[in-house]
Amino acid sequence: MSCATSPEPSLEPVSNSSVYPDLTAKKFCRGKGYILSKGEMKGRLNFTFTASRDTAYIQFKDLIGRKALFLILKNGEIDAWDMKNNRRYDQASILISLPFFEMISSTELRTFLWGSIPMVFSDPEVIKTQSEKISGGIQFRSGQTEYGPLVEYVSFNLNGENQKIELVMMDREFDVQYPHLIRDIPATVIPIKVNS
Repeated sequence: MSCATSPEPSLEPVSNSSVYPDLTAKKFCRGKGYILSKGEMKGRLNFTFTASRDTAYIQFKDLIGRKALFLILKNGEIDAWDMKNNRRYDQASILISLPFFEMISSTELRTFLWGSIPMVFSDPEVIKTQSEKISGGIQFRSGQTEYGPLVEYVSFNLNGENQKIELVMMDREFDVQYPHLIRDIPATVIPIKVNS
């Protein structure tokens, strides 16, 4: 009769890369949160979003659940639909109505939705150059999740507008979508033009 011994457990440290799932392998992300506006424009809008790596769809609702605003964020493009008044914003009118887009691109906002900090905010030289161009500041905070530390809060301080906009993430899931959000703005929506 022979005796077999069980192998001793390995004492090698586990690498951090195997602790959390690899988010770069995820194709979709969805979530919920709210946006607070303080200053000249005050209020709170709840939102749901669904995002792929190249497009995000965000639908905002007021506190009683009415659809207020719908955004489509593509690479370098923002398309917005004022759902209450059934009007479509062009690029210039978006910057007037949503001035924080002067501080952050559609791609960078999409990166925040995924829970990451855009590369432009990781490089001190780029941050210095960006802060010289804009009148205000951006702050963000990350929280620990099962996927590792992910951005849960972003604030935009608009000095010239004397306004602060806070974006708070309440829930985020990966590899799932909200199919009802994936759509185009209807062609029948009347565009809002900025007077030149």
